[in-house]
Parts: sequence; C-alpha cells; structure tokens
Amino acid sequence: MKRGLARTTTYDLPLVAIVLVLLFLGLAMVYSASGITALDANDDPSTFLAQQSAWAALGIGAMFVASRVDYRLLRFLAVPLLLIALLLLGAVLVPGIGVTAGGATRWLRFGAFGLQPAELAKLALIVYLATWLGGKREQIGSWRITLPFILVTTVVVGLVVVEPDLGTAIVLVVVALAMYFAAGARLREFAALGGLAAVVILALALAQPYRLQRLLTFLDPWSDPQKFGFQTIQMLYALGLGGPFGEGLGAGKEKFGYLPHPYTDSIFAVLGDELGLAGALVIVLLFLALAFRGVRVALRAEDSTGALLATGITIWLCFQAWVNMAVVASLVPMTGITLPFISYGGSSLCVGLIAVGILLNVGRARTTERTSVPRASRRWRDGRPREPAPRGRGGLERKGSRNALSVHRWSSRPRS
Repeated sequence: MKRGLARTTTYDLPLVAIVLVLLFLGLAMVYSASGITALDANDDPSTFLAQQSAWAALGIGAMFVASRVDYRLLRFLAVPLLLIALLLLGAVLVPGIGVTAGGATRWLRFGAFGLQPAELAKLALIVYLATWLGGKREQIGSWRITLPFILVTTVVVGLVVVEPDLGTAIVLVVVALAMYFAAGARLREFAALGGLAAVVILALALAQPYRLQRLLTFLDPWSDPQKFGFQTIQMLYALGLGGPFGEGLGAGKEKFGYLPHPYTDSIFAVLGDELGLAGALVIVLLFLALAFRGVRVALRAEDSTGALLATGITIWLCFQAWVNMAVVASLVPMTGITLPFISYGGSSLCVGLIAVGILLNVGRARTTERTSVPRASRRWRDGRPREPAPRGRGGLERKGSRNALSVHRWSSRPRS
C-alpha cells in the first residue's frame, strides 16, 4: 500500500523562507545604503548593519516564540496590548518625552533604545479587531459593532495623524477596513466606510500646506527640482541608473549625498540602483509570494479569529510594501513609510517578525490538529487483518449523497 513521507514539521516553510530571504537582502542593502553615513558619523561603516543585525536576531527569536504560542490566547492580550499602544502613542505627543526628527514626533527614547509606537499600534489594532470581530460575526453590520469599530480605529489613527504620520495612518485604515470586510460586512457597508475614509484622508492631505505641496509635486516633480521635487527625481534617477542588472552591490551612486533617507524610506531606490530591474523584481515577487502564503493561511484557518489575524497581517505587510515601492516609482504621492524587512529600523523589523510568527501559528494550528489525529489500527484484537468496508455499506457516503459530511467553513455570510 502506498504511503506518504512522515511530516517532520508543522511550520509553513515556504513562508519562513520568504521572510528570511527578505531579511537577509535587507541586511545587505542596509549595509550598502548606510555605509557612507555611518563612516562619516562614527568612523565605522558597519554601525547601522550591527544595530540592524541585533534587531533581526531579537526579531527572529520573538517570531519563533510567537509561532509556538497558541494564537487563541491572544484574546486575553488584545485589550491590554491596545491600551499599551494607545498609551505609548499618547506619550509621544508629550513635550520632552517624544523625540522629534524631520519635523515629526514619532519616537520614544529609553537610553540607547528607541521605539516607534506606531509600529506596535499596527499589530495591536490587528490583534484587537481579529479577536473582537471574530466572536461577533453574526452581528457584523449592526450599529452595535459598526460604531465601536469606527471609534477604536479613529482613536488609533487620530493619534498617528497628530504625530504627524499620514502614511502609517493610511496603512492602519486600509488594514482595519479589510478586516471588517473579511469579518462579514456587506458590500454597501464596506463601500460607505471606504468612501468616508477616503474623504477624510483627502481632507487631511489638503489641510496641511506641505502635504498639498507633495500632491502638486507628485503631478510634476520637475516644477521644483531643487526643493520639493528633489527626492522624487533622485529616486527615479536611481531606478534608471540601475538598468537591467544594476551597478553592483555597494557601487550605487545616488546614496552618496543625492538620495535622502537612503537606508530607510528610499532603500528600494538604492536596491534598484545597485541590483537593477532584476533585483527589484525579485523583491516584488517575494512580497507577492508572501501575500499568497498569507491568503492561503487565512483561507485554511480553523476559526474566524485566525482567519482575521492572517488577513490583517498579510494586508499590512504587503500593502505597506506596495506603498513604499510605489512612492519610489512615483506612482503615488510622497509619504514616509518603510519597506518591511528591508528598511533600517528596529521597531518595524521586530514587530513585523512577531506578526509573521503569529501568522505561522495560525497556519500551524490547523496542521497540528490534522496530523495529531491517531491512526486507526489495521488489525483486530486477535491479530486478523482488518478488511476495508465495501462501498455503499460501511464506508462514508460518496460525494453528492444526502448524508455527506459537512465541510467546516469560517467564511463570511453571503453579501449583497
């Protein structure tokens, strides 16, 4: 009788491989993009690489722990985690506590340790919405669910906007709406909330002069090439200089004083310059593969909470990656947002890896349950071989039978 190989692990190994490849490519690009800055500041070109490597090691350990802890236990941590995130977001706005850089107050500093609370807020909001909406699916669409959903999302997003950080706020809104729709919201409800969010975001973009200038610069970067259009033009130059296969790792020219923020927001431009179109396509394909594995985990989740966790995490990582790459290619207006697993930044890297650990646990929960079912004995107690039941008598009903076994589905109710 034909037998399959025994399963040696319950982890989604392709997902792990995708994330690790992105991580190691990110370390290489951080070293290349930050070397000249680190040399000028510290006489050591590997300063930022050492810091990012330490964060990566910490993040991988946290990812492993998160992948081993049952995601169902997150319902006990959802509210405390959200309250901690709100407290930290509020602390950033207190004068003398929040650290200001580049005209925005987004960081907290504890000695040599820095924290960006907005990164924690992304994961906290996803965990809270998944555990809350996952248990209220039958009530989705009622005001008892819609109003609290709008209130919680608005509070988190509002604190991020005040920093100001409109790019992260947009990511939070998109993730929250996607989770609400996946939880079972009808199309008209989703369209209404999406339209309301779009109007508010547009109003916020037009309310501040510098944001309005970014919109105008997006339409014509060469109208002010020395000031507002400078970064956009330099990012396009970097992509153009790279050509099909790039100028070589470490050989890019745009990072030498031309490209602002070369190892954070603009690191994809440096990658395009040094690894060319081929390298850029590899990153795009890796994030597409990450999206595929994440959606696969969501569709195969054992319950709605796991499915919503997988949905929120996948949308967060992939949408944020798309926004970063679209900004570099001048497909959307300028906004400061990092490329997950690639850009320099300890908070972003660690929280992202923890999120991947939760995603692995959601996929692992179903696999573990399926593989842990004891196998029936093939012999009777007296040693005689057990013969299979003939069709139509003792076996399971075939497809199409009135008594066929029902298939578990967490998916939402029909929408109209």
